[in-house]
Amino acid sequence: MLPEIKILFYIAFILGLFFIKNLLFSFGIFILMAMLLARIPMSSLLRGWIPITVFLCFTFFSNLFFQHGRILFQAGPFFVTEEGLIAALLRTIRIFCMIAGAKILTATTGIEPLISAFAKLLKPFERVGVPVEEFFSTMGLTMKSLPRLKEQVVREYRTTVKDRKITGFRNRAKVISSFLMPLFVKSIRSPETFLNEGVNNEDLIQQNKGECRDYSP
Repeated sequence: MLPEIKILFYIAFILGLFFIKNLLFSFGIFILMAMLLARIPMSSLLRGWIPITVFLCFTFFSNLFFQHGRILFQAGPFFVTEEGLIAALLRTIRIFCMIAGAKILTATTGIEPLISAFAKLLKPFERVGVPVEEFFSTMGLTMKSLPRLKEQVVREYRTTVKDRKITGFRNRAKVISSFLMPLFVKSIRSPETFLNEGVNNEDLIQQNKGECRDYSP
């Protein structure tokens, strides 16, 4: 399936979730999404699971308490109503399905095809002056440069810490911030620099260390 079609299906899926009011039907969609998630590689599935879990728990409990309706449980000032329980389940399942859909979309389609697909879908906005092509072109180059940038940053960080025998979290944070922020800014302004095979990224790190005064805490 073309990435553009996948994106349109995902958008339609999200919009459809907000029209579902039946709890049983929502559970059916939840089970279906869980089955689809089971087919995703575990490494991709577990990425970001801690903040996602915290967000889902917050969504559930923030909608569970203090809702008007038939009381099911009460302990002091806290009470749970039937309407609150249904609302909490519906909204939590809705958020879960949105996140699961995004996981499936990114796991089955590469970043570059997705960026290209978004650029094609939003291209009509260029007629009103929105620089869609320029924005997504820069985003694509940035995404390509990030893996090389990450390798060089990790290598330089380990070498610096080992040579200078730096200990302590605060000192280590200062070391990595001294060259991480300048490189990050450069990757956004001119990401093609890191894609040039004739350029040594380690030299770029050394060059950007001179800019650390502008970014160091």
